[in-house]
Amino acid sequence: MNVKKELLSIGEMAKYTNVGIQALRYYERKNILKPAYIDPDTGYRYYALEQATSIDVISTCVELDIPLKELVDLFDTEDFILLQEFFERNKKAAQKKLIAIKAMLILADKAINRMNVNKPYELGQIYTREIPEKLYHMKPCGQSLENANLKKLLIDFAEETKVNLAKYFNSENINESMVLLEYGFLRKHSLTESQYFTFSEVPKILENEKTINIPAKTYHFRKDKCRNIENANHIFKQYIGNSENYLVVEVEELISGKAKINEPIYELRLVIL
Repeated sequence: MNVKKELLSIGEMAKYTNVGIQALRYYERKNILKPAYIDPDTGYRYYALEQATSIDVISTCVELDIPLKELVDLFDTEDFILLQEFFERNKKAAQKKLIAIKAMLILADKAINRMNVNKPYELGQIYTREIPEKLYHMKPCGQSLENANLKKLLIDFAEETKVNLAKYFNSENINESMVLLEYGFLRKHSLTESQYFTFSEVPKILENEKTINIPAKTYHFRKDKCRNIENANHIFKQYIGNSENYLVVEVEELISGKAKINEPIYELRLVIL
Protein backbone atom coordinates (compact mmCIF):
# COMPACT_ATOMS: atom_id res chain seq x y z
CA MET A 1 0.00 0.00 0.00
CA ASN A 2 1.32 3.42 -0.92
CA VAL A 3 0.89 5.43 2.31
CA LYS A 4 1.64 8.71 0.56
CA LYS A 5 -1.50 8.44 -1.62
CA GLU A 6 -3.65 9.00 1.48
CA LEU A 7 -1.62 11.98 2.63
CA LEU A 8 -0.86 15.57 1.68
CA SER A 9 2.66 16.75 1.00
CA ILE A 10 3.92 19.59 3.19
CA GLY A 11 3.38 21.98 0.28
CA GLU A 12 -0.18 20.78 -0.25
CA MET A 13 -0.95 21.07 3.47
CA ALA A 14 0.56 24.57 3.55
CA LYS A 15 -1.68 25.60 0.65
CA TYR A 16 -4.76 23.90 2.13
CA THR A 17 -4.40 25.55 5.55
CA ASN A 18 -2.86 28.83 4.34
CA VAL A 19 0.07 28.25 6.71
CA GLY A 20 3.62 28.55 5.43
CA ILE A 21 5.90 25.58 4.94
CA GLN A 22 8.45 27.13 7.31
CA ALA A 23 5.75 27.43 9.98
CA LEU A 24 4.89 23.73 9.63
CA ARG A 25 8.58 22.82 9.93
CA TYR A 26 8.81 25.06 13.03
CA TYR A 27 5.84 23.31 14.65
CA GLU A 28 7.57 20.00 14.02
CA ARG A 29 10.86 21.17 15.59
CA LYS A 30 8.95 22.35 18.67
CA ASN A 31 7.27 18.91 18.96
CA ILE A 32 3.84 20.51 18.59
CA LEU A 33 2.76 18.82 15.35
CA LYS A 34 4.61 15.93 13.76
CA PRO A 35 4.01 14.92 10.12
CA ALA A 36 1.92 11.79 9.73
CA TYR A 37 4.69 10.28 7.62
CA ILE A 38 8.28 11.11 6.71
CA ASP A 39 9.68 9.38 3.64
CA PRO A 40 12.86 7.61 4.84
CA ASP A 41 14.49 7.94 1.43
CA THR A 42 13.75 11.58 0.60
CA GLY A 43 12.94 13.09 4.01
CA TYR A 44 9.76 14.59 2.52
CA ARG A 45 7.04 15.36 5.04
CA TYR A 46 3.43 14.25 4.57
CA TYR A 47 0.35 15.14 6.61
CA ALA A 48 -3.04 13.54 7.16
CA LEU A 49 -6.02 15.68 6.17
CA GLU A 50 -7.41 15.54 9.71
CA GLN A 51 -4.26 17.30 10.95
CA ALA A 52 -5.59 20.48 9.32
CA THR A 53 -7.81 21.01 12.36
CA SER A 54 -4.78 20.92 14.65
CA ILE A 55 -3.01 23.39 12.38
CA ASP A 56 -6.02 25.72 12.56
CA VAL A 57 -5.87 25.57 16.37
CA ILE A 58 -2.13 26.30 16.36
CA SER A 59 -2.53 29.22 13.92
CA THR A 60 -5.28 30.70 16.06
CA CYS A 61 -3.12 30.42 19.16
CA VAL A 62 -0.28 32.18 17.32
CA GLU A 63 -2.66 35.01 16.39
CA LEU A 64 -3.67 35.33 20.04
CA ASP A 65 -0.03 35.32 21.26
CA ILE A 66 -0.63 32.12 23.24
CA PRO A 67 2.72 30.46 24.04
CA LEU A 68 3.23 27.45 21.79
CA LYS A 69 4.68 25.47 24.69
CA GLU A 70 1.10 25.16 25.96
CA LEU A 71 0.31 23.08 22.87
CA VAL A 72 3.07 20.48 23.14
CA ASP A 73 0.97 17.95 25.03
CA LEU A 74 -2.44 19.27 24.03
CA PHE A 75 -3.01 17.12 20.95
CA ASP A 76 -1.96 13.87 22.66
CA THR A 77 -3.90 14.25 25.88
CA GLU A 78 -7.02 12.29 26.73
CA ASP A 79 -7.71 14.54 29.70
CA PHE A 80 -10.85 16.30 28.52
CA ILE A 81 -10.94 18.53 31.58
CA LEU A 82 -7.50 19.82 30.55
CA LEU A 83 -8.79 20.43 27.02
CA GLN A 84 -11.86 22.26 28.28
CA GLU A 85 -9.78 24.44 30.58
CA PHE A 86 -7.45 25.27 27.69
CA PHE A 87 -10.27 26.44 25.43
CA GLU A 88 -12.11 28.32 28.18
CA ARG A 89 -8.91 30.12 29.18
CA ASN A 90 -8.06 31.07 25.63
CA LYS A 91 -11.61 32.05 24.79
CA LYS A 92 -11.04 34.91 27.24
CA ALA A 93 -7.78 35.76 25.45
CA ALA A 94 -9.67 35.84 22.14
CA GLN A 95 -12.31 38.14 23.61
CA LYS A 96 -9.61 40.58 24.76
CA LYS A 97 -8.03 40.45 21.31
CA LEU A 98 -11.40 41.15 19.73
CA ILE A 99 -11.88 44.22 21.93
CA ALA A 100 -8.46 45.50 20.87
CA ILE A 101 -9.25 44.90 17.19
CA LYS A 102 -12.60 46.68 17.45
CA ALA A 103 -10.92 49.63 19.19
CA MET A 104 -8.32 49.78 16.41
CA LEU A 105 -11.04 49.84 13.74
CA ILE A 106 -12.77 52.69 15.54
CA LEU A 107 -9.46 54.52 15.93
CA ALA A 108 -8.70 54.13 12.22
CA ASP A 109 -12.11 55.46 11.17
CA LYS A 110 -11.94 58.42 13.52
CA ALA A 111 -8.34 59.23 12.60
CA ILE A 112 -9.11 59.20 8.86
CA ASN A 113 -12.17 61.37 9.43
CA ARG A 114 -10.19 63.83 11.58
CA MET A 115 -7.42 64.14 8.98
CA ASN A 116 -9.98 64.71 6.21
CA VAL A 117 -11.72 67.39 8.28
CA ASN A 118 -8.39 69.15 8.93
CA LYS A 119 -7.21 69.19 5.31
CA PRO A 120 -8.68 72.57 4.27
CA TYR A 121 -7.48 74.48 7.32
CA GLU A 122 -4.13 76.23 7.68
CA LEU A 123 -2.54 76.80 11.08
CA GLY A 124 -2.96 80.25 12.60
CA GLN A 125 -6.02 81.20 10.52
CA ILE A 126 -9.58 81.69 11.82
CA TYR A 127 -12.30 79.64 10.12
CA THR A 128 -15.89 78.60 10.77
CA ARG A 129 -17.47 75.18 10.48
CA GLU A 130 -20.41 73.20 11.78
CA ILE A 131 -19.40 71.23 14.88
CA PRO A 132 -21.74 68.51 16.21
CA GLU A 133 -23.16 68.54 19.72
CA LYS A 134 -20.64 67.75 22.44
CA LEU A 135 -21.01 66.81 26.09
CA TYR A 136 -17.98 67.65 28.24
CA HIS A 137 -17.25 66.42 31.74
CA MET A 138 -15.39 69.24 33.49
CA LYS A 139 -13.24 69.89 36.54
CA PRO A 140 -12.24 73.38 37.76
CA CYS A 141 -8.53 74.21 37.67
CA GLY A 142 -8.45 77.88 38.72
CA GLN A 143 -8.62 81.38 37.30
CA SER A 144 -5.29 81.00 35.50
CA LEU A 145 -3.24 78.24 33.89
CA GLU A 146 0.02 80.07 34.52
CA ASN A 147 2.65 77.87 36.23
CA ALA A 148 0.28 74.87 36.13
CA ASN A 149 1.51 71.44 35.00
CA LEU A 150 -0.99 71.16 32.16
CA LYS A 151 -0.03 67.64 31.07
CA LYS A 152 -0.44 66.32 34.60
CA LEU A 153 -3.80 68.05 34.93
CA LEU A 154 -5.02 66.39 31.74
CA ILE A 155 -3.61 62.94 32.56
CA ASP A 156 -5.05 62.93 36.07
CA PHE A 157 -8.41 64.10 34.79
CA ALA A 158 -8.46 61.47 32.04
CA GLU A 159 -7.88 58.74 34.63
CA GLU A 160 -10.63 60.16 36.81
CA THR A 161 -13.01 60.23 33.84
CA LYS A 162 -12.22 56.63 32.99
CA VAL A 163 -13.02 55.56 36.55
CA ASN A 164 -16.37 57.36 36.30
CA LEU A 165 -17.11 55.67 32.98
CA ALA A 166 -16.39 52.27 34.52
CA LYS A 167 -19.43 52.74 36.78
CA TYR A 168 -21.69 52.75 33.73
CA PHE A 169 -19.98 50.65 31.07
CA ASN A 170 -18.03 47.43 30.85
CA SER A 171 -14.36 47.52 29.83
CA GLU A 172 -15.14 46.90 26.14
CA ASN A 173 -17.45 49.89 25.86
CA ILE A 174 -15.04 52.08 27.84
CA ASN A 175 -12.20 51.32 25.47
CA GLU A 176 -14.36 51.98 22.41
CA SER A 177 -16.05 55.10 23.76
CA MET A 178 -12.73 56.73 24.77
CA VAL A 179 -11.08 56.43 21.34
CA LEU A 180 -10.09 59.89 20.05
CA LEU A 181 -12.66 61.74 22.12
CA GLU A 182 -12.03 65.43 22.62
CA TYR A 183 -10.19 66.63 25.70
CA GLY A 184 -8.33 69.74 26.76
CA PHE A 185 -9.04 72.99 28.57
CA LEU A 186 -12.11 75.20 28.65
CA ARG A 187 -12.57 78.77 29.87
CA LYS A 188 -15.91 80.14 31.00
CA HIS A 189 -16.05 83.92 30.77
CA SER A 190 -18.72 86.08 32.34
CA LEU A 191 -19.00 89.72 33.31
CA THR A 192 -17.76 88.96 36.82
CA GLU A 193 -15.12 86.23 36.41
CA SER A 194 -13.13 83.94 34.17
CA GLN A 195 -12.69 80.29 35.20
CA TYR A 196 -10.60 77.49 33.66
CA PHE A 197 -11.53 73.80 33.55
CA THR A 198 -10.07 70.58 32.27
CA PHE A 199 -12.61 68.66 30.19
CA SER A 200 -13.15 65.34 28.49
CA GLU A 201 -15.88 64.45 26.04
CA VAL A 202 -18.24 61.79 27.42
CA PRO A 203 -21.33 59.91 26.17
CA LYS A 204 -24.71 61.63 26.55
CA ILE A 205 -25.80 59.15 29.21
CA LEU A 206 -23.29 60.68 31.64
CA GLU A 207 -24.88 64.16 31.60
CA ASN A 208 -24.96 65.57 35.15
CA GLU A 209 -24.14 68.67 37.19
CA LYS A 210 -20.44 68.34 36.29
CA THR A 211 -21.02 68.29 32.52
CA ILE A 212 -21.70 71.02 30.00
CA ASN A 213 -23.53 70.62 26.71
CA ILE A 214 -22.09 72.40 23.70
CA PRO A 215 -24.89 72.52 21.11
CA ALA A 216 -24.37 71.71 17.45
CA LYS A 217 -23.66 75.01 15.73
CA THR A 218 -21.31 76.86 13.40
CA TYR A 219 -18.33 78.05 15.47
CA HIS A 220 -15.24 80.16 14.89
CA PHE A 221 -12.05 78.21 15.44
CA ARG A 222 -8.30 78.35 14.89
CA LYS A 223 -5.64 75.62 14.82
CA ASP A 224 -2.11 76.09 16.17
CA LYS A 225 0.93 74.09 17.23
CA CYS A 226 0.90 75.75 20.66
CA ARG A 227 -1.69 76.47 23.35
CA ASN A 228 -3.48 79.77 22.97
CA ILE A 229 -6.46 79.55 25.30
CA GLU A 230 -5.13 82.35 27.53
CA ASN A 231 -4.80 84.56 24.43
CA ALA A 232 -8.31 83.80 23.19
CA ASN A 233 -9.74 87.24 23.98
CA HIS A 234 -7.21 88.81 21.64
CA ILE A 235 -7.50 86.12 18.94
CA PHE A 236 -11.31 86.26 18.78
CA LYS A 237 -11.69 89.92 19.72
CA GLN A 238 -13.70 90.93 16.66
CA TYR A 239 -16.06 87.94 17.04
CA ILE A 240 -16.62 88.35 20.80
CA GLY A 241 -17.75 91.93 20.35
CA ASN A 242 -19.91 93.00 23.27
CA SER A 243 -20.69 89.44 24.41
CA GLU A 244 -20.33 89.10 28.17
CA ASN A 245 -20.87 85.35 28.44
CA TYR A 246 -18.88 82.98 26.27
CA LEU A 247 -16.75 79.87 26.36
CA VAL A 248 -13.38 79.19 24.82
CA VAL A 249 -12.68 75.51 24.19
CA GLU A 250 -9.15 74.31 23.40
CA VAL A 251 -9.11 70.77 22.10
CA GLU A 252 -5.80 68.90 22.07
CA GLU A 253 -5.69 66.77 18.93
CA LEU A 254 -3.35 63.92 18.10
CA ILE A 255 -3.35 62.30 14.64
CA SER A 256 -4.45 65.58 13.12
CA GLY A 257 -2.83 65.33 9.70
CA LYS A 258 -1.11 68.67 10.44
CA ALA A 259 1.81 67.42 12.56
CA LYS A 260 3.66 64.26 13.54
CA ILE A 261 1.47 61.59 15.08
CA ASN A 262 2.81 62.27 18.60
CA GLU A 263 2.75 66.05 18.29
CA PRO A 264 -0.57 67.69 19.23
CA ILE A 265 -2.41 70.36 17.32
CA TYR A 266 -4.55 72.68 19.43
CA GLU A 267 -7.94 73.74 18.10
CA LEU A 268 -9.29 76.86 19.80
CA ARG A 269 -13.07 77.39 19.52
CA LEU A 270 -15.24 80.32 20.45
CA VAL A 271 -18.68 79.48 21.88
CA ILE A 272 -20.95 82.50 22.36
CA LEU A 273 -23.62 81.74 24.97
